[in-house]
Amino acid sequence: MKANLNWSRSQRSPAFLGAALVLFALAVLLPGFRLAGRLDDATAALRLVSEQRRQAEVVANALVSVRDRLESFGYVDEPLSEVRNGVAELDGLLRTLAADPATAGTFGTSAARAVQSSEAFRADVATVERAWTDFRKALVPIAAFQGVPYADSEAAGVQLNAAGKALAQEARKAIVTARKQGPVVTAALTKVSSSLEAESTQLSSYLRLLMLAALVGAIALGVGVVYFLVAGRRQAELLADAQRQTDDILKTVKEGLFLLDSKGKIGATHSGSMARLFKRESIAGVSFDELLRPLVPEKTLQTAQRFVEVLWSERTKENLVKSINPLQEVEVSFDTGAGQETRWLEFDFHRVRSDGKLANLLVSVNDVTQRVRLARELAESREKAQSQVDTLLGVLHINPRQLRSFLSDSDAAMKMVNAMLREPAREESAFRRKLDSIFRQIHSIKGEAAALGLGTVETRAHEFEDALKEAREKQQLSGADFLPLVVKLDDLFTHLASIGDLVQRLGQLHQGAPAAADEEADEAPAAAPVRAVGGGGAPTPIQIQAAVDPISQTLTQLGENIGRDRGKLVRIVTEGLAEVPAGYRKAVKDITVQAVRNALVHGIEAPDFRERSGKAAVGSVKVSFQSEGPNGFRLVVEDDGAGISLRRVREAAVARGILTSEDAARLESKQLLSLLFRSGFSTQEVADEDAGRGIGMNVIAELVRELNGRVGVSTGEGRYTRFTIVLPAQVAENVA
Repeated sequence: MKANLNWSRSQRSPAFLGAALVLFALAVLLPGFRLAGRLDDATAALRLVSEQRRQAEVVANALVSVRDRLESFGYVDEPLSEVRNGVAELDGLLRTLAADPATAGTFGTSAARAVQSSEAFRADVATVERAWTDFRKALVPIAAFQGVPYADSEAAGVQLNAAGKALAQEARKAIVTARKQGPVVTAALTKVSSSLEAESTQLSSYLRLLMLAALVGAIALGVGVVYFLVAGRRQAELLADAQRQTDDILKTVKEGLFLLDSKGKIGATHSGSMARLFKRESIAGVSFDELLRPLVPEKTLQTAQRFVEVLWSERTKENLVKSINPLQEVEVSFDTGAGQETRWLEFDFHRVRSDGKLANLLVSVNDVTQRVRLARELAESREKAQSQVDTLLGVLHINPRQLRSFLSDSDAAMKMVNAMLREPAREESAFRRKLDSIFRQIHSIKGEAAALGLGTVETRAHEFEDALKEAREKQQLSGADFLPLVVKLDDLFTHLASIGDLVQRLGQLHQGAPAAADEEADEAPAAAPVRAVGGGGAPTPIQIQAAVDPISQTLTQLGENIGRDRGKLVRIVTEGLAEVPAGYRKAVKDITVQAVRNALVHGIEAPDFRERSGKAAVGSVKVSFQSEGPNGFRLVVEDDGAGISLRRVREAAVARGILTSEDAARLESKQLLSLLFRSGFSTQEVADEDAGRGIGMNVIAELVRELNGRVGVSTGEGRYTRFTIVLPAQVAENVA
């Protein structure tokens, strides 16, 4: 309580001293300034009247000189100029002495106005004006004279001309008037001078009295200042000691502490840890926005701004708002010169009140980087352990031969992607081709992973596609846009390697069991009766024809996974896939995976919709492969689903900017169906893990093109969709 009282006194003392100085200035200095101004004006007026009061005598003498020189035929311009100057000077003086300050000219000041208020002064000025008016009338013809007053002839010599005679006559008249009115003007101006002198004397007395009062007041103020200095020195010592203690605390505390005012500005006092936490020497006077803007994303900054605004509202409950603090754990990034340093800071806000009103926000900042990193490492360890368990469970139900084939194909595809990323390119078109090629390889890996039920691989491949999609949507591409893809590739590569390592370890545990299973599978018949997947009397989500060749097994698992996820009843029938030549096996597997996935997602309808349409609840997807002798091979993928809506194809082409409405309306059905194989084209508006990116059909088209084959599509809306692929025999024979 005592410290608060001392602090209050220390604040009031300078305020009292300042108020006393202001009052002193108002009571003494301002009146003194006005008196000094009036005295100065009165002195100037006195000087002016003193200089001009004998001007009438000067004019009278000039008139006598004009008369004498005319009589002696002398030079009259000089006395005429004296007459003119005298008239001008006296005219100006009378304007100055006029009662209207607006016409007072040089000397229409407060001092002159004070003198003008006296009866004697106004009478003297009136006397001057009357006398000068008569005097001036006689001077006007003389002052207005221009030219030469003489005439020169051989007979008479130099004589006054008519103008000269008139001038001489006017001069004699003016001399008479001057002798009468001149002394009157001079006497009246002498009285005016005396009035001004008396006014100056009076003002000087007032000013001396005021200065004496000012001296007394200054002495009193000096005594007061000494008193306050002596009394305030003790207070200053106490305050300095308290400030030192506060500084010691702020230098020692590990938290960042500062005050935030209602304008969002940071106070001058803050803890020494702020320099370490924010990598800057001084934050005093910096706004909270300026402090955070270089460190956090714009979205985080906007959220922080809104949160602080809410805290300043008196109606907001502090405890409730603090529970939704968006800055409890915020990621910040610093440029250290050698790179970016990422840390995590925790902000806490407390209201500070003064006289019952919200005055400031006390903000405390803690570096919680270590805590966040430990928590993330723990979460990553848990995620990694769970991922390993999920991968193990997924691997256990996959045929080892299929899994080895997938890993081998994926390894080849990943190496191809790596080579594409390393391949130099400069032109925009080359970057676009590289993106499309990488997209096809990753999509193939994703499709087969989905078929085998390897969700962890499918998820990573889907994230890779997200990164590819972001790059594809950019207006311009450069080599720097491919750098994020290298990170995604490394993650997918590492995960596939871990699966391969897991398969190898399982193989060592089972020793010869996988090989025996493979041999048994190889000796099994190509096809078996249709079996139902599921149990009990409930409807089975999917019906699959049991098959033992690797391609059929892959399609079987793909149908199981997608049918279960999308709630569809499907029967998959395969024919002749065991007879696919070795040279075509990889390509046929990729083609059929993409085609069957497309049929399950876009073609086969939900069971209730099929029944309302008069179809069986269970949809059918048939995949057949057969040799046509010297004509090569024919691969057909057909479903009895919804078919392809040409209207939706047109609308999608226009919406994606591929065609204009007029061009789309002119296209025939065959031309419209060819758009399905265009990279990035899809009739599905929102992409998911199974469809929507416009890659699946493009993969089929590129694989067929690389094999010098042909692909065709036919459809009946609401009835079926059929993809027919013709592959040449020569390539298969050469490969075999």
